Amino acid sequence: MTNMSVINNTGSDRTKGRLSGIERQRQILKETQELCTEKGFAGTTLDKIARKAGVSRALLVQHFGSKEGIYEALIDFLFQNHPLEGDLDLREYLEREDDYGVFRAFSLHVFRHMTRDKTHSPLRLILYSMLEKPDIYEKHCRRRQAKALNILEGYLSRRIKEGVFKRINPHHVAVGFLAMLTQISIQEVTIPQFHREEAFLNLVDTVIDILIEGLKKRE
Repeated sequence: MTNMSVINNTGSDRTKGRLSGIERQRQILKETQELCTEKGFAGTTLDKIARKAGVSRALLVQHFGSKEGIYEALIDFLFQNHPLEGDLDLREYLEREDDYGVFRAFSLHVFRHMTRDKTHSPLRLILYSMLEKPDIYEKHCRRRQAKALNILEGYLSRRIKEGVFKRINPHHVAVGFLAMLTQISIQEVTIPQFHREEAFLNLVDTVIDILIEGLKKRE
């Protein structure tokens, strides 16, 4: 399996007129993403990837080892390109303990990443992996999803301990909220529901208001 820390290294070892190994891997993964979001994992073969990327099948095997290896590298590549924990707005709201701001920033990050490119949305890959490659979904997507859940769970647990929120299972709240965002994103990608970000925010703001009111500890 390809080491994604190598793929994401931005250092340059470019040679004259040629892509470096790292740059070549990134280019292959981008071409693979386009194929997989259009044809699914089952409909994407090493030969098709090689033709689209303009490389040989042997080079694909050299970089990724196998068809499974390139799929796994692709999932990691996509998630590492949008680390939720690196979102500056979300981090600021977490530090300020701004309940509304935390849920809103979390929502915007997920929605923007999943729907920015509807044709090649990472969400399509997640859905395909769930249906066609459940082992890859279990190994990679669930692990990445756990990071997002941990952020919300940690924040909710802190507010419960501070006596701001009522005693409730923070995991259930985080899972439910993320499921709502995922469903909205699926609709936006498959049958565009929001033509402007403001329309999405109007819906999410209403949900957040209801959620926070329900979480508040009553005297």
